Amino acid sequence: MIKLIAQSIIELFLKLFNFLSTKRVDKIKHKPTSYALDLPGNKNQFDLKENTHPDQSGFYLLESNIDAFTARCNLINHSLHSLDLQYYYFHGDTSGKLIAQSLIKAADRGIRIRVLLDDIDTLGADEAISILNAHPSVEIRIFNPFNFRGLLRYFEFIVDLSRVGRRMHNKAIIADNIQAIIGGRNISDVYFSADPELLFLDVDLLSKGNIVKKVSKSFDEYWNSRWAVPVALLYDRPKRDYALKKIKTFLQKHAYEIKQIDYAQYAQDSELAQEEFFFNLPFVWSQADLFYDHPSKINPEVTSDEKTLHISQVKSKLHDIFSMATEELTIVSPYFVPGDDGVKWFETLVAQGVKVNVFTNSLAATDVTAVHAGYARYRAQLLAAGINLYELKASAYVKERKRFKILKTGSRTSLHAKTVIVDQSKVFMGSPNLDPRSTDLNTEMGLFIDSKELANQFVNLFTGISSGHNSYRLTLKKNTRTGKHGITWNCQEDGVSTEYDSDPETGWFRKLKVRFFSLLPLENLL
Repeated sequence: MIKLIAQSIIELFLKLFNFLSTKRVDKIKHKPTSYALDLPGNKNQFDLKENTHPDQSGFYLLESNIDAFTARCNLINHSLHSLDLQYYYFHGDTSGKLIAQSLIKAADRGIRIRVLLDDIDTLGADEAISILNAHPSVEIRIFNPFNFRGLLRYFEFIVDLSRVGRRMHNKAIIADNIQAIIGGRNISDVYFSADPELLFLDVDLLSKGNIVKKVSKSFDEYWNSRWAVPVALLYDRPKRDYALKKIKTFLQKHAYEIKQIDYAQYAQDSELAQEEFFFNLPFVWSQADLFYDHPSKINPEVTSDEKTLHISQVKSKLHDIFSMATEELTIVSPYFVPGDDGVKWFETLVAQGVKVNVFTNSLAATDVTAVHAGYARYRAQLLAAGINLYELKASAYVKERKRFKILKTGSRTSLHAKTVIVDQSKVFMGSPNLDPRSTDLNTEMGLFIDSKELANQFVNLFTGISSGHNSYRLTLKKNTRTGKHGITWNCQEDGVSTEYDSDPETGWFRKLKVRFFSLLPLENLL
């Protein structure tokens, strides 16, 4: 912390000096471009079987956090030519270090690696990023970077919120332009069951076939956009010998540290860790589309009309997908802030005979209290309109995690999956939440797949999650004393039907924070 404070003070004076100087240069104009690479010849290490679906795309649902981690490592370890990674954040924790270790080994094999990270969570990681970027086979770019690299970046939220408040929320890893993983998981222990205190329930799709070329095209658009800044232009590039020495030291230290924990062994026990199984996965083949926002969506100077027409593609496509529902619409979103227009839209669907199910976090389970405040104000309206509303328990699936020795007392679960299921026959999944931040501020991406088989896999997954053991079913109940209707939370506790009349598993302080945030005009930023 002292180092960060000192860095910030020095940086302030340097930035002020540069601002007053007449010798400022826009170095971004000299940024080189690069594009996805196809494997030379007919090499395809990910397909042992003959491709019998030339006009379709294949998908394998990664619902298990361990499988999601293992699948990423497999793509990295078996790549032959190139790797592209695009993430909102990449933490240097247990799983992050294991993936970084695999990336370094791939780079040592000569694999071209491009990593595109949003700048929202890189505080204190500049040295590690610059050292990895010094590897001759690795290039890292930061999307929409803060001007200040230290603690003063938070000052930019005050003076430059219209820009720095817009982030790249896309998440993808692409191997050899042949297979890709798209979904809601970032690179962090909470997504891979490696965090002792918090588990995120999330989903990804391991994808192959025609859709991968579209994912690569999306990556290239972001990589070559004006908003993707090479790390070498943000801070000095370390000398190659120094960087390689630091990388070697990291690998040696990490090899020792990883022996002290059980996570790596659990990952090795995953069925996907078996090469024969991984190379012969039962993919679901179907027609599919990739939707992604244009990188310039984060430009505060772009007008609302421009965003609606071609830049904010995900928002318009989600509206079209909702309109397809004739029987049932199931929405899974950890952050769900429908707004008045959204409530009216759902009311219309219900009036048309469509069964609408919404699954989100309870107050105890959410990791962002402010967003829950934005959602809570609409609960009664949604229930009155006939929407089936479910909230995940913070205690969901904790018992199943007790085989991990790292689990601490009080460990909790939080929903992070973003999925829409239409008539149990079509699925949209990816990075966007159903909130103003995803629709209007952040860039997002997602897959729309027309497959009853895959839709049924998602339905079965969320049927288990929404059971009374793992979630609350919200209802409106009339108070016999006051005559007013209030919300009740219904669930199963140790096999007994239980009802709560306020947010369960939540202390007074968290409830107070919700009331405080509900008084602030923050909804457009949530």
